[in-house]
Amino acid sequence: MLTNAWLENSCPDWSLLRAQHQKPTVITMKFDCIDKIISGWFGRYGRLLARQPLPFLLLPLFLVFLLLIGFLQFNVEDDVEYLFTPEGSPGKTDRVIARELFKNGDEGTEFLPNRALETFIQRGELIATPKKGNNILSEVTFGEILALDEDIRAIKISINGTEKDYTDLCMKWDGHCLTNPVLEFFDKDTVHLHTRNLTYPNAVKDNEPLFIGKNLGGVTFYNKEEGTVKSAQAMAIHYLLSGSDQDYGKEWEKRFMEFVANVAKTSKTIDICMATSMSLADEMLNASVRVIPRFAATFGMLIVFAILSCIQRDWVLSRPWLGLLGVINAGLAILSSIGMLSFGGIKFNMVVASMPFLILGIGVDNMFLMIASWRQCKQNLCLEERMGRTFSEAAVSISITTLTDLLVFAIGASTKIPSVRMFCAYAGLSVLFMYIYQITFFGACMVYTGQRELKNHHCCSCKKVLPREEAPTRLYRIFCAGGFSSRTRNFNVDLEHRVMKFFRAYYGPFLMKPYVKVFVLLAFIMYFLIGIYGCARVQEGLRLKYIAAEDSYPYKYYDKKDQFFLRYGPSVSIIFTDPLPYWEEKSQAYIEEITRKYEGSEYVCKNFTESWIRVFQKFLYMTLNTTDVEEKVFLSMLEQFLASPQAKRFNLDITFNENRTQIIGSRILVLTNDLHNAVEERNMMLEMRDLAGEASFNITAFDSTFIHYDQYVGVLPTTIQTLGIATASMFIVALLMIPHPVCTIWVTFCIVSIDIAVIGYMTLWGVSLDGISMMNIILCIGFSVDFTAHITYAYVTSPESTPNKRAIDALHSLGMPILQGALSTIIGVSALCTAPMYVFTTFFKTLFLVMVFGALHGLVFLPVFLTVLGPCMPHAAEEHPQSEDVAHSSNDEKKNTYVAMIPVFLDDNKKHVVDAYISVV
Repeated sequence: MLTNAWLENSCPDWSLLRAQHQKPTVITMKFDCIDKIISGWFGRYGRLLARQPLPFLLLPLFLVFLLLIGFLQFNVEDDVEYLFTPEGSPGKTDRVIARELFKNGDEGTEFLPNRALETFIQRGELIATPKKGNNILSEVTFGEILALDEDIRAIKISINGTEKDYTDLCMKWDGHCLTNPVLEFFDKDTVHLHTRNLTYPNAVKDNEPLFIGKNLGGVTFYNKEEGTVKSAQAMAIHYLLSGSDQDYGKEWEKRFMEFVANVAKTSKTIDICMATSMSLADEMLNASVRVIPRFAATFGMLIVFAILSCIQRDWVLSRPWLGLLGVINAGLAILSSIGMLSFGGIKFNMVVASMPFLILGIGVDNMFLMIASWRQCKQNLCLEERMGRTFSEAAVSISITTLTDLLVFAIGASTKIPSVRMFCAYAGLSVLFMYIYQITFFGACMVYTGQRELKNHHCCSCKKVLPREEAPTRLYRIFCAGGFSSRTRNFNVDLEHRVMKFFRAYYGPFLMKPYVKVFVLLAFIMYFLIGIYGCARVQEGLRLKYIAAEDSYPYKYYDKKDQFFLRYGPSVSIIFTDPLPYWEEKSQAYIEEITRKYEGSEYVCKNFTESWIRVFQKFLYMTLNTTDVEEKVFLSMLEQFLASPQAKRFNLDITFNENRTQIIGSRILVLTNDLHNAVEERNMMLEMRDLAGEASFNITAFDSTFIHYDQYVGVLPTTIQTLGIATASMFIVALLMIPHPVCTIWVTFCIVSIDIAVIGYMTLWGVSLDGISMMNIILCIGFSVDFTAHITYAYVTSPESTPNKRAIDALHSLGMPILQGALSTIIGVSALCTAPMYVFTTFFKTLFLVMVFGALHGLVFLPVFLTVLGPCMPHAAEEHPQSEDVAHSSNDEKKNTYVAMIPVFLDDNKKHVVDAYISVV
């Protein structure tokens, strides 16, 4: 029998080994019941997976194959209004009311542009600016515009042998196509440029005003009080189609874009940008196609990154193929989610096109966590036990990651903006599939990799090689050698990755120095204050131009529109939906009072109000010398009034019953002005609605732009509400999954800190708060939990006895995978920063900030914060760290024994080892 005395005499290091492996005093954790259940279940699952890997490898591939059938139903949603405006918004409800009362130029009815009920009616629009000088009204530039206008009106469309031109398709007023008032003022002739004085915003011709406020931009004056125009920097021309024949309209829009694009390329005097009703929809389709090469580049970069991250100096322990399969695993999840949702009829869109970049980053992050757990297991364990311990260690971390991401996407899917909801549906399902494939397909790949390692096969050639200590040559040791011999496998060989060793030996001790902690706390305060400053300057709203690519004609058109044509805004319809007694003076007086309230708004130009009742009162007074008449007289005089040429436009503002014996609805129009940003547009809309709500009868304030403006109203409260719900949900998840409530508080604190910083810094980076950035802000909650929960969990479960040592141990265990995860996600979305589209660049900017701030909290701020509360936190051992074997053993093993495999040496020089080991109880 071997005694301790014999061991101490024959092995001088025995006393040290025995001291290092004494059974530690363990403090029972009071908050880790769920952790133990999940860890134990995954430990058993990992052992099962090690015994039977093939079904877990093939079944996910078969599922992916089945789901790919869904691509046969793949379709892209291109309705801009549907995707980017809130469902059930007041604007959409009010439009239904307006449609019931008024015509919109459909079915050949006459039409005026300021009474449009739709934003995207069929049309062609262009804005011309001079290439030289700053006057679009010079003879040369004006002459080219006249020629261009004539050519556009001559465009003919032939479908099935039937030919139509613009005259057949245009919106008409008084039997003629609507024309540009500036061109009409000069009779479409350059001769009159020098003989007629053009006044802005009303140009008077034949004693009739022509409103040109929305057709000339960048105007300078000879006399500003008189409004006589000296020059203008831009001219807008609109070609509105009736929509009575949609097929001809679509074809005309295509020909319009082709023709004007060719003119823009060859013109020497004017720059032209253009758009149609389908331009933004076409841009969304193009965006989904243009992002494909970037996705391929991202996929390739992540593969290279994953492979390099899995390579070590040891060619047996290197796992490059496992890194490749980890990226493929994420790709399979993306294909599965798109296939399933396409089969279910949920359309793809340009916002969802950014989802694969995100999922690739998350998938690689989870892969690094699993590989880190595998790497920390002793090499002398059998494959089944090593897989069990790997899954037992990685289970809670990956489960928290997946659960929090799913909760965040589920909360995001409850928003009223369809584009955000679709993105969350696709991303959430991808995360779920990725989790399933991670513990099946990728787990099986880990088993086969483990089998290769046990056989000492090279990671690339899969040929058996010699260990490094037995390498015959230096070149063999550099390019071929690796693994262990039968004699050295059971030694405690240092297998730490260099980055892990850096966190343990250098970074962790440096971060724990008192003066470094003070600096970190001061840096956090500065970082937080800058975030608060940015939040105070947040801008809201998604401008239409941001839906298009920056190098496209639609983007340039909407950009020029924002630059030159914000002086006058939309004409808001104030709709009276009740059958009022209009013939009574008190009703007329009350309508006038309401009208004056609107004209008193800072957003309204009171000189451009179009009120049929106000003009009709003058008509009554001139005709009957009174405005107080009976109903029949009122209606009879109203018919005469509407039949006059001067009042013909008011026919569009009054709706009678079928026999024209009662007015069932009417409207007045007020012109808004000086709406230079989303905040002013939102405030104007809310004021119009508030004034309507103050009336004693039903009034609706509506313009087609209100449907788009409604997103400005909902985005901030929706973001705050969603963030609050998501944060509360994450608090509950963290409380259940992390074995101490103090840790949960710290995780929640980090979530709030990261959210505030992301919102603040993205504002300073030029990103507005809109549906796109709101979606990314919601995502940052999930990532915040991922970064902070991992490091907090590792801190709490660390067997070290002091707060500083526990923080170093946590950084040693998870510093590398957290760093790898942040880098992988940044690499995953980095290709989007080159995309010339706001949707993709916003996605990159916000995700980049989330990754940077998340990693900063996980690797810098949080370890310092945790040590501050060190005395209040639980730890696994009071005096000695637990042995890894005890930490990973089953609960029954932990109760009674600790087994240490100590080699028995034959000589004092310890050069020869007996193939037998002593079990120390």
